[in-house]
Amino acid sequence: MSSVRRQTAWRRRFRAASWILPLFFLLVIALLPYLWVLLTSFKPKDEIFVSPPSLLFDPVLDSYRSVFVDKGFGRYLFNSIVVGLSSTLVAVTIGVLAAYALARHKVPGSNHLMFFILSTRLGPPVAFALPMYLIFYRLGMLDLGVAVILAHASFNLVLVVWMMKSFFEDIPKEVEEAARLDGCGHFGVFFRISLRMAWPGVVTVAIFVLLFSWNELLFSLILSAGQWRTMTVMIPTLVVQTSTLWGEVAAACVVQSIPVILFTFMGQKHLVRGLTFGAVKG
Repeated sequence: MSSVRRQTAWRRRFRAASWILPLFFLLVIALLPYLWVLLTSFKPKDEIFVSPPSLLFDPVLDSYRSVFVDKGFGRYLFNSIVVGLSSTLVAVTIGVLAAYALARHKVPGSNHLMFFILSTRLGPPVAFALPMYLIFYRLGMLDLGVAVILAHASFNLVLVVWMMKSFFEDIPKEVEEAARLDGCGHFGVFFRISLRMAWPGVVTVAIFVLLFSWNELLFSLILSAGQWRTMTVMIPTLVVQTSTLWGEVAAACVVQSIPVILFTFMGQKHLVRGLTFGAVKG
């Protein structure tokens, strides 16, 4: 019996190692570029181009000081935060309400309406950039940052509606009917029952919307002006005519990635639940 138990234990270890090692290898490959950028941001300028590259050095904050103090990138980081959070709030609020209405109520022509909502993402974004620019220019909204917020929210609205509609459809209608029998109105059922049960989906969609808005370049480049430029627009300006300021580029990229990493880790539990929501039904 002892030999059989040993063989079984070795088989379990082998099975565990058979998928842990490949995942660890993929993790190293995925994190290696980010680690390289992180090290570059702390290197002195004379050690960035050393060949072979040095892994042991005295870290300095010259690149961070140069890009955020001397070049004023702190303002653009604040703009990215405002645009990302505002567009996420607008898209998620409108999209969740629309998805619930389409999932629970008989909307005339709902199938055609869903296809119309999806069709707004069928064309390339550059095809909508010029009309949006002309509209927001006539309205005088380019210098206020509202144009970028509305553009990001409108394009992310498709993702919110389609994903949240499936989340609400997976919620049993019997739960809502029981709440109505207890005297709960339409808004009470939505806020107290449906929205709470679909909350992991809301967090999942919000993370995707924030990631898109945070990393988006085209609309931020065309629709923003003056002091409302975002980090994604200003990082390419560190490539000057004579050379590329790799230390400043690395520092800006590291700082830009921190809010997204923190937001994703904070909503990790809801993200996993949201991605698997409705996969197993009782």
